[in-house]
Amino acid sequence: MFFNIKKILLICSFFFIISCSLSNKNLPVNSNINLISIETPNDRDNILFNEYLKRAFKPINDVSHKFLLETSISYSTTNALSISGLNSLNRTTAIVNYKLYSKETNKLIKSGSINSFTSIGSTSSSLYTNDINLKFVKERLNLNASIKLKNYLNIILRRLS
Repeated sequence: MFFNIKKILLICSFFFIISCSLSNKNLPVNSNINLISIETPNDRDNILFNEYLKRAFKPINDVSHKFLLETSISYSTTNALSISGLNSLNRTTAIVNYKLYSKETNKLIKSGSINSFTSIGSTSSSLYTNDINLKFVKERLNLNASIKLKNYLNIILRRLS
């Protein structure tokens, strides 16, 4: 008897969880984030940033885009702290400047900058090690900044509609 009640409660909870996770078809779907065309300058860091933005935004190629996003990314490295004065830790910050335009009206919707600072790394005496470390730091910051920019622009586009 106890096992039958336990099975019934398990089945009921399973159906409850499944029914709560299903999406409501009557809710409006805002897919304006996919209707953005992205332009960046043609240096190495910005081309890599453009690829991460395309992965984040997943733009639709067959449709005319409603919005134009002009972005550029730059980096700054500062000494964060030193341990007993021997090796210093570097803090690398990515600064993304963006401008979002409406293609229909050619008006500026939003512009600004976003900072991303996820990396603190140590330096080495080897120049090769420092260059490789900075390369990987920039790749991580590109990914993080593209996700931040996508989430921020998604909020802006939802407010527009």
